[in-house]
Amino acid sequence: MIKWTITSRHKPGMTTEHFYYEWSVIHVSLMLTNPSTMRTFRRYAQHFGILGVPGEVRVLPQHEMAWESHGEHWVDGTESIFASISGEDYRGRMQPHSFSDSAMELQLLEGETVFERQGFRSGGVKVLHVLKRPEALGQEAFEADWAGRHAPALVVALKDRGLRKYVIDRPLRLDAAAFLSSLFQHGKVGQYAGTEELWFDDLEWAARMGSDPGVRELLRSSYGQFVDLEKSHSMYFIERVVFDFVTEGEAMPPAAVLDPESLEARTSGGDWQVAAPALAGWSGVTTGGH
Repeated sequence: MIKWTITSRHKPGMTTEHFYYEWSVIHVSLMLTNPSTMRTFRRYAQHFGILGVPGEVRVLPQHEMAWESHGEHWVDGTESIFASISGEDYRGRMQPHSFSDSAMELQLLEGETVFERQGFRSGGVKVLHVLKRPEALGQEAFEADWAGRHAPALVVALKDRGLRKYVIDRPLRLDAAAFLSSLFQHGKVGQYAGTEELWFDDLEWAARMGSDPGVRELLRSSYGQFVDLEKSHSMYFIERVVFDFVTEGEAMPPAAVLDPESLEARTSGGDWQVAAPALAGWSGVTTGGH
């Protein structure tokens, strides 16, 4: 199982509140009633930005775009992504729903769970560290130091400081050309060497990761050995799992729209979508009156 992620923010002229409404309500409604989407995505989680987190509590700086959203789609393979966004139902129903800035970032990732507290369940406060490697360091060396030295040290430092789960995500190749003529065609693809996902008990514990001088110095020193600190960034979110068909202990029922006899399937398609038959002798032009 791999993850396709989209990081974005509101489009110009739209408020953050309006953006979150479009994303959390309208977009989700379209997804849940779109057959090709529900056949393709195995898990979908939305991350809503915790705005106003000051720089002094961040281990890594904020991105210059001040990203507000992070969507995570679990798929079986890259072909699933492109099958979904090229589907006729997607292009007709979902693609016209444009609500985010075109300056988004797209990644394809493969995750490895390094630490998970017993009884963990998804959701809640989550921090993402998006990592850029120095130009002089190759990707293989970056990943070896990340997984072999840094990740175990981070767990030791934070497991008794509110950390519920820690995942490292290695990048996979994603072809930008495949997104041409889609909502994602202007997104930047594959910009980073890796991403860390850190779930915390609450925002206070997440903030202490950077506000505690000892912990901050330990982590900054560790990152400094294999990460470009100024070109990497952090994002603070509230995670909301919209649907999940695969996670043990968290899996949800299959999407009703895939059952042709369900109410969702019947109200998402049908004869009303078929063009009305032409009427003999009617040109379609009215000449006045009602």
